Amino acid sequence: MASNPSESSSASPPFHSETANPSDDVLALLEKGRLLCISGQFEEIPQHLAYIKCLELAPIPALMLEILQLYPGADSEAVHDSQRLQRVNDLLELAKVFDSKLAQAWAWELMQLLQNNLLLHHAALHSTAMAVDLFEQCDRQREAFAIKVSRCLIMIPCEMYREVIEMGEQLLREREHLDPVDLCNILRSSASANYFLGIEADDQHSVPYLQTALELHDQCLRTATDYQIHKFELISHTNIANINACLGRREPTAYHLLKIEGMQAQANKVNTSWAYWLRFCDALLLCESREFEQGWQALIQLSKELNELDLSTAAVYDSVLRKLISYGKRWNRLEMALEASVALAELNSKRRRLLSRTLSATVEDIMTLPRLVHRNQELSQQGHQLETSLARQNAELNATLDQLNSEAAIRKKAEYALYQAHAKLEQQIQARTQELEAAMDVVMRQEKQLALGRLVVGIAHEMNTPLGNVLMAASTMDDYCQQLSADLNGTSLKRSQLQSSLHALNEGNRLLRRALDVASNLVQRFRALAIEQHNEAIQNFELHQLCTRVVADWQKRFQEHSATLTLRSNRDIPIRGYPNALAQVLEQLLENSLLHGIKSDRAGIVELHLQSQGMEVELRLQDNGTGIEEQHLSRLFEPFFSRQLGQGGIGLGLSIAHSLITDLMRGQISISNCAQGGTCVSIRLPINSEPPFKA
Repeated sequence: MASNPSESSSASPPFHSETANPSDDVLALLEKGRLLCISGQFEEIPQHLAYIKCLELAPIPALMLEILQLYPGADSEAVHDSQRLQRVNDLLELAKVFDSKLAQAWAWELMQLLQNNLLLHHAALHSTAMAVDLFEQCDRQREAFAIKVSRCLIMIPCEMYREVIEMGEQLLREREHLDPVDLCNILRSSASANYFLGIEADDQHSVPYLQTALELHDQCLRTATDYQIHKFELISHTNIANINACLGRREPTAYHLLKIEGMQAQANKVNTSWAYWLRFCDALLLCESREFEQGWQALIQLSKELNELDLSTAAVYDSVLRKLISYGKRWNRLEMALEASVALAELNSKRRRLLSRTLSATVEDIMTLPRLVHRNQELSQQGHQLETSLARQNAELNATLDQLNSEAAIRKKAEYALYQAHAKLEQQIQARTQELEAAMDVVMRQEKQLALGRLVVGIAHEMNTPLGNVLMAASTMDDYCQQLSADLNGTSLKRSQLQSSLHALNEGNRLLRRALDVASNLVQRFRALAIEQHNEAIQNFELHQLCTRVVADWQKRFQEHSATLTLRSNRDIPIRGYPNALAQVLEQLLENSLLHGIKSDRAGIVELHLQSQGMEVELRLQDNGTGIEEQHLSRLFEPFFSRQLGQGGIGLGLSIAHSLITDLMRGQISISNCAQGGTCVSIRLPINSEPPFKA
């Protein structure tokens, strides 16, 4: 139920300068920074202060900026409050020298904030009195009233309860000078004073104090609700629930507890001990009902938990112990009441020890001040010596700098000469590059012409035979047609002559058809060299199953040649690609092994190995045949390259296979001779092929 002076805030009118020297704009910015610190809007302070520091300030605004930077939320350095208090005291003396009452008022206001944080409450009361007087001299009534409100909040931990009530009544008679936040602070500080007087009194005299506290908290709640001050709404609900629980009023207590539960998200930001206050209320309700034994045990358990915590929960712990003492006397449980009294005395002792430590630390900081001053003088002397040394070194550095400038000029001339040589070399390289590019273009054209010549020669060679057969058949059929026409125009035509002519024409027609079929097949194989002619869609398939099917189809042909064909793979390998194209490649390779690789004097062995390697799969076809001459290995994939040209082979099979593997399936294919004899064909394919790019 205790109040916190840091929760007070004030809203002041625009700042007016004491003198004509500082600009109103600068002082208004300083005043806004002070309001941001007091109202707790800390996230906006750094940017605001950074803007003010960029301005050119007169002495008094500069002094006020120094004071402002020591306010809570404005000081970014981790400095203890006692040290900041010493610095504020020095700035206060400086403000007296400048005779700036407003700067003095700021200093006293800041001193009371720091003193309250250090638990120096009585010193803080003196500082508030000084700040009020100075603000009133500056005709700052709103600020003066805000300080008076904070004075009420400081008097609560000083246990000046009756003085708080009296001052609260005086301030409430001048409501027109109060903003909603200050009004809420006065109401709840007066209510807290009545509450503490009530719990210190006996049961017979406590009710009027608690009833007054309840009425004041109700007014605070209505004000906070009207102006949407959610922080004070939560505090008022908690205090009202606590007081109603002390008075044994179950329904209003439950009502306000439900309100608090709906504001849990904000509760921890306002008061970390709010949950213990709720448990305290629940226990009091049980104690005032038929289930008083359960409430008594709940109070005992709560006191044990709070005993293990720090002094941040001292207020609720104090209330729990006082209720244990009160109920213990009422229900004749004197042993527990005595233990609670001892615990309360220990709690007060902890508070006094904390205050003593704070005072000791403050006094120690004050005692160290002369040593710091002496040390500062020593540092000043060392600084003077250092300046003399730096001046001497600066002269030496200037001489060295002149020498470096001279050397830099020489180096600059050398760099310019080097730049000219580099530019000339660049021109020579560019000219040479152009010559090389022209020569490369000539070589590329020659290579293309040579490749085109080989292709044309190969096509002409392969097409020559079927076209010759077509020409011969057509010529023969023409002769027979002329002979038959002459016979028909004659006087006699024998049946045998007609049959002979028709037979010859049929034979010529069959020869013509065979030659055209051969030519058509050659054209189809020529078209297979172009990857654009392959219209198969990419799909998912199982490589092991595909190879098993191909090997099974070729087993009979290999057996006819006394050769064996074996698949070396024992697991499924799912890939994405072109199964028909891959089957076509495998069939071409198996045909080459059967026709060109296997020796006739011994049993041929052909093995197909499958192996997955990361994101790739390797197919390796290996035989024990005659192998390939080394000078032919580099030309195997050229169109129309064949060692049996004109003997059934046209040299397109491996060229087509190479095109399908590299261009369509984005893989690699290579042929080499095995160390132990025979030929090895290696195909490496990506597990996930992508369709080839088509311009």
